[in-house]
Amino acid sequence: MNKLSLYILDLAPAVHAEFFSDMRLPEEVDVKVYKTYPRFLGGLQAPEAGDPNILLFLPSGRFDASKARQLRILKIDSPMYIITPECDEKAYLSYLSMGVSGILTPPFNKVDVQGVMNGRDQHGILFPRNNELIREGQVRLDFLVPSKLSRILGVNRLVSFLAAEFGFPPEDTRVNLPMVMDEALSNAMEHGNGGNENLKVHVRIYVSTSRIVMQIEDQGEGFIPEHIDDPTDRENLYKGSGRGIFLMKELMDKVTFSKGGRLVEIEKINPLAT
Repeated sequence: MNKLSLYILDLAPAVHAEFFSDMRLPEEVDVKVYKTYPRFLGGLQAPEAGDPNILLFLPSGRFDASKARQLRILKIDSPMYIITPECDEKAYLSYLSMGVSGILTPPFNKVDVQGVMNGRDQHGILFPRNNELIREGQVRLDFLVPSKLSRILGVNRLVSFLAAEFGFPPEDTRVNLPMVMDEALSNAMEHGNGGNENLKVHVRIYVSTSRIVMQIEDQGEGFIPEHIDDPTDRENLYKGSGRGIFLMKELMDKVTFSKGGRLVEIEKINPLAT
């Protein structure tokens, strides 16, 4: 029987102490605790790391999306949990779109600790692969969603499921595509429609074994994409805007805007089909 490994990034020591306060870990559990992200990343990349259960003890606020994506792709099959003192709806949905197995907030109990030790994943998609669907060649979907952040997770799961069914690699189905859809829908709901729940977001999805195309259109006033500052420029490094569009362009093969910025079309080529 393989020894259970827990790799912990401890950026919130008080939360870490509270989480394990009612339960002492068995001696056979191999626990490695890192206080900084670079050391934590290095530990996961070590040959002896294997596929540990990953615990991220984070202060309040959103974790850098690029770091979460890096961790998930590095350990695509490892259970990953975020443990934080508080988590609003936007952060919660963002974390799930990054492929984490769960988000835990106080009060904690022994069941929570045992759950992360067992690698329990409550958010996985349980549908089996459907080879007949793949042989059909393509699926097209066209639907409207209200401007409510709580609706994003359902769309993300749908995109993840469809991409997996059509043979896209795990880093795309579990991380890249859900993360990009999260950014596009969040932008459409919050910036495009101004958070007005009476306005809708129009979603169109086309997927085949060779590519997936997603269109997200809001009912707002639009914007000029060229006027968005480049977040990689030195003077913009600490600005909070523009990172979502930059992320989409970095992860996808094609991102285009039309209808005055109200419609974004995103395309990803399946690297396993070329």
